[in-house]
Amino acid sequence: MRNDLTPGKKAAHTRKWRRASERAHQTARNAKTFAKYALTKKGYKCFSLDSQKGYEYVGVVDMIALKRDARDPDALHITLFQVKGGSAKVTVDEIRRLRRAVEKVKVAWNVAEKPRQTVRFLNHI
Repeated sequence: MRNDLTPGKKAAHTRKWRRASERAHQTARNAKTFAKYALTKKGYKCFSLDSQKGYEYVGVVDMIALKRDARDPDALHITLFQVKGGSAKVTVDEIRRLRRAVEKVKVAWNVAEKPRQTVRFLNHI
Protein backbone atom coordinates (compact mmCIF):
# COMPACT_ATOMS: atom_id res chain seq x y z
CA MET A 1 0.00 0.00 0.00
CA ARG A 2 1.26 3.45 -0.82
CA ASN A 3 2.19 5.91 1.92
CA ASP A 4 0.76 8.93 0.06
CA LEU A 5 -2.87 8.01 0.79
CA THR A 6 -4.95 10.41 2.81
CA PRO A 7 -6.46 9.05 6.05
CA GLY A 8 -9.90 8.94 4.38
CA LYS A 9 -8.64 6.97 1.38
CA LYS A 10 -6.74 4.61 3.65
CA ALA A 11 -9.90 3.99 5.74
CA ALA A 12 -11.94 3.35 2.58
CA HIS A 13 -9.31 0.91 1.34
CA THR A 14 -9.34 -0.92 4.70
CA ARG A 15 -13.17 -1.12 4.73
CA LYS A 16 -13.17 -2.52 1.19
CA TRP A 17 -10.80 -5.36 2.05
CA ARG A 18 -12.48 -6.14 5.37
CA ARG A 19 -15.85 -6.46 3.59
CA ALA A 20 -14.27 -8.70 0.96
CA SER A 21 -12.78 -10.89 3.70
CA GLU A 22 -16.13 -11.15 5.51
CA ARG A 23 -17.92 -12.13 2.27
CA ALA A 24 -15.28 -14.77 1.52
CA HIS A 25 -15.67 -16.30 4.99
CA GLN A 26 -19.47 -16.28 4.66
CA THR A 27 -19.26 -17.97 1.25
CA ALA A 28 -16.94 -20.63 2.68
CA ARG A 29 -19.32 -21.28 5.59
CA ASN A 30 -22.27 -21.60 3.20
CA ALA A 31 -20.38 -23.99 0.92
CA LYS A 32 -19.42 -26.14 3.89
CA THR A 33 -22.99 -26.15 5.25
CA PHE A 34 -24.44 -27.27 1.90
CA ALA A 35 -21.72 -29.92 1.48
CA LYS A 36 -22.51 -31.29 4.97
CA TYR A 37 -26.22 -31.35 4.15
CA ALA A 38 -25.69 -33.25 0.89
CA LEU A 39 -23.36 -35.78 2.54
CA THR A 40 -25.69 -36.27 5.52
CA LYS A 41 -28.51 -37.15 3.13
CA LYS A 42 -26.24 -39.90 1.74
CA GLY A 43 -25.60 -41.37 5.20
CA TYR A 44 -22.28 -39.74 6.09
CA LYS A 45 -21.29 -38.15 9.40
CA CYS A 46 -19.36 -34.94 8.72
CA PHE A 47 -16.66 -33.31 10.82
CA SER A 48 -15.45 -29.83 9.99
CA LEU A 49 -11.81 -28.97 10.72
CA ASP A 50 -12.34 -25.26 11.40
CA SER A 51 -10.77 -23.25 14.19
CA GLN A 52 -12.75 -22.46 17.33
CA LYS A 53 -13.84 -19.13 15.83
CA GLY A 54 -15.08 -20.83 12.66
CA TYR A 55 -12.26 -19.93 10.30
CA GLU A 56 -10.49 -22.41 8.08
CA TYR A 57 -7.00 -23.65 8.81
CA VAL A 58 -4.15 -23.46 6.33
CA GLY A 59 -4.26 -27.20 5.56
CA VAL A 60 -5.87 -28.58 2.43
CA VAL A 61 -8.43 -30.75 4.28
CA ASP A 62 -11.52 -28.75 5.30
CA MET A 63 -13.88 -31.57 6.21
CA ILE A 64 -13.93 -35.30 6.92
CA ALA A 65 -16.89 -37.52 6.04
CA LEU A 66 -17.31 -40.92 7.67
CA LYS A 67 -19.74 -43.68 6.72
CA ARG A 68 -20.26 -47.16 8.11
CA ASP A 69 -20.54 -49.95 5.55
CA ALA A 70 -24.07 -51.41 5.48
CA ARG A 71 -22.89 -54.97 4.78
CA ASP A 72 -19.96 -55.00 7.21
CA PRO A 73 -20.59 -52.72 10.23
CA ASP A 74 -16.91 -52.88 11.23
CA ALA A 75 -15.79 -51.35 7.91
CA LEU A 76 -15.62 -47.56 7.67
CA HIS A 77 -15.40 -45.32 4.62
CA ILE A 78 -13.47 -42.12 5.34
CA THR A 79 -13.29 -39.30 2.79
CA LEU A 80 -11.25 -36.09 3.07
CA PHE A 81 -12.77 -32.97 1.49
CA GLN A 82 -11.54 -29.60 0.26
CA VAL A 83 -14.63 -27.39 0.11
CA LYS A 84 -14.76 -24.52 -2.37
CA GLY A 85 -17.35 -21.77 -2.43
CA GLY A 86 -18.37 -19.02 -4.81
CA SER A 87 -16.26 -18.73 -7.92
CA ALA A 88 -13.23 -20.51 -6.41
CA LYS A 89 -11.96 -23.39 -8.52
CA VAL A 90 -9.89 -26.38 -7.44
CA THR A 91 -6.28 -26.30 -8.61
CA VAL A 92 -4.02 -29.16 -9.63
CA ASP A 93 -1.78 -28.36 -6.65
CA GLU A 94 -4.72 -28.78 -4.24
CA ILE A 95 -5.57 -32.16 -5.75
CA ARG A 96 -1.95 -33.25 -5.28
CA ARG A 97 -2.03 -32.04 -1.68
CA LEU A 98 -5.27 -33.98 -1.02
CA ARG A 99 -3.74 -37.16 -2.43
CA ARG A 100 -0.70 -36.69 -0.18
CA ALA A 101 -2.99 -36.02 2.80
CA VAL A 102 -4.73 -39.37 2.26
CA GLU A 103 -1.35 -41.10 2.50
CA LYS A 104 -0.63 -39.29 5.79
CA VAL A 105 -3.82 -40.44 7.54
CA LYS A 106 -3.02 -42.52 10.61
CA VAL A 107 -5.61 -44.87 12.02
CA ALA A 108 -5.38 -46.18 15.57
CA TRP A 109 -7.67 -47.97 17.97
CA ASN A 110 -8.41 -47.64 21.67
CA VAL A 111 -10.94 -48.68 24.31
CA ALA A 112 -12.51 -46.26 26.81
CA GLU A 113 -13.88 -47.61 30.09
CA LYS A 114 -15.67 -45.72 32.85
CA PRO A 115 -15.91 -48.04 35.80
CA ARG A 116 -16.42 -45.30 38.43
CA GLN A 117 -15.62 -41.58 38.44
CA THR A 118 -12.95 -41.40 35.73
CA VAL A 119 -12.50 -42.63 32.20
CA ARG A 120 -9.68 -45.09 31.54
CA PHE A 121 -8.14 -45.75 28.15
CA LEU A 122 -6.59 -49.09 27.29
CA ASN A 123 -3.90 -47.48 25.12
CA HIS A 124 -2.19 -44.24 26.09
CA ILE A 125 -3.54 -41.19 24.25
